[in-house]
Amino acid sequence: MDGLMPGDRDCSELRLVNGSTGDPGLFIDYTGKDDALLFDAGENGNLDTKRLGDLEAVFITHHHVDHFMGLDRIVRANLDRDKALHVYGPVGTITKVYDRIKSYEYPFFPFQKIVLKVHEILDGRLRSAMLECSRKFPPPEIEENDWEGPLIYEYRALRIEAVLVDHTVPCLAYALVEPESIEPDAARISAASMPNGPWIGRVTKLLRSSAPQETSIAVGGQKHPLGWLREQFFTTIPGRRIAYVTDTAWSDQARPGLLRLAHGARRLYCDSFYARAHESLAQKHRHMTSVQAAEFAKLAEVDELVLIHFSGRYQGRYQTLLDEAKALFPNTHAEID
Repeated sequence: MDGLMPGDRDCSELRLVNGSTGDPGLFIDYTGKDDALLFDAGENGNLDTKRLGDLEAVFITHHHVDHFMGLDRIVRANLDRDKALHVYGPVGTITKVYDRIKSYEYPFFPFQKIVLKVHEILDGRLRSAMLECSRKFPPPEIEENDWEGPLIYEYRALRIEAVLVDHTVPCLAYALVEPESIEPDAARISAASMPNGPWIGRVTKLLRSSAPQETSIAVGGQKHPLGWLREQFFTTIPGRRIAYVTDTAWSDQARPGLLRLAHGARRLYCDSFYARAHESLAQKHRHMTSVQAAEFAKLAEVDELVLIHFSGRYQGRYQTLLDEAKALFPNTHAEID
């Protein structure tokens, strides 16, 4: 399955790090420097150091080993950079990240200026601390503020939202929300016999930069106001929402927040650890079944469901989980080796 979706604009790469059967992880890159995002930090050997070094932020769902063990490679790939790397996670994230960093010795060269801005999300509160290499990583000073949710992070008009979910340890689910985009409408341009040419790109750029609507644009020897060109030949595409949900029960406690987080998403990546026959185990270990993931997708009115985090007990039988979900929500996919 191609990670990119129809309508993708600035996104240059969107991929499940280990497919649906390995450690959960979602890597999203955008055009530019230091602008990639990573959801979960488990095994990430499929991401080279260039990709890890391009990270702007890492969003950890919880601290089980299959969601956290890859933090060392992330830090190593960014250690020699002069940048800030944001790390988000549930309660305990600041201490756990600091302990991992301090477990190593560093030469502390002058060019090592990496700063880890670590944030942990609690019910109604957000704690933050800076871990600075140039200061030889002294103990973090923690700042605490009220947090009403769901927004936790904004970057270049991208928004990241989070909700607390229902797992055996503190755990979060996330959604990425892209800004709306103004795009040329090829059919309307053709129907009006407007010439193709550089004016389309220029108008698109001006509209995205909120230029004055009265700006005059030359098209085929005639001049038109920017606002008129927008009204006649351009359309606004709503921002895409991508939800990432793993390691949570489909419980009365978690359901309202999950539905708000994923509502209307273009794509929902969702925990589907168990098959229907093992629903009692899902309840015990606070995971979802493939059928519950499909029910979630249907109620949230998402466009597409991607099943992730299959239990290894189904090796050789992963298609069973996919078939169970597709029976309820047909537009369901999985990346199965």
